[in-house]
Amino acid sequence: MINMFDRIDFYKKALDYAWKRNELISNNIANADTPGYKAKDLNFKAFLQEYLANKDELNLITTDRRHIKSDKADDSSADTSLEVLDSSFQMRLDSNTVDIEQEMGKLLQNSLYFDGVSLQLSREINKWKMVIKEGR
Repeated sequence: MINMFDRIDFYKKALDYAWKRNELISNNIANADTPGYKAKDLNFKAFLQEYLANKDELNLITTDRRHIKSDKADDSSADTSLEVLDSSFQMRLDSNTVDIEQEMGKLLQNSLYFDGVSLQLSREINKWKMVIKEGR
C-alpha cells in the first residue's frame, strides 16, 4: 500500500534540519568577533544516511529524562543528526574559529537547499491535491 505521507514526512525532516542549520550558521556569523567562540554546524549527512538506512527504525530524540522514548530507543543511543560539529579548522589568535566568508557561503548554500526542498514539497502536495480533485 502507498503511504502518501512518506515523502512529505521526509521533506518535513529535511526542512527542519535546514532551518536548524540556518540558526547555527546565523549564530556563527553573529559571534564572528567573540573571543573563544567555536563555529558550529549540523551533521546532516549522518542524519540522511541513518534515515535512508532504516527509515522505519529512526529513534526519537530525547534531551530530557521526561521525554517519551520509542520502543527501539535506549539511553545509550545518540542521534547523530543533532551532533554539533566544529565546522572550521582554522583558529585565530583569540581562539575564534569563525571564518565569515565560509559562513556566508554556507548560509547561501543552505538557503538554496531550503528553497529546493520547499519547492519539492509544494510539488508533492500539488500532486496529491490533483489526485483528490480528479477522483470526484
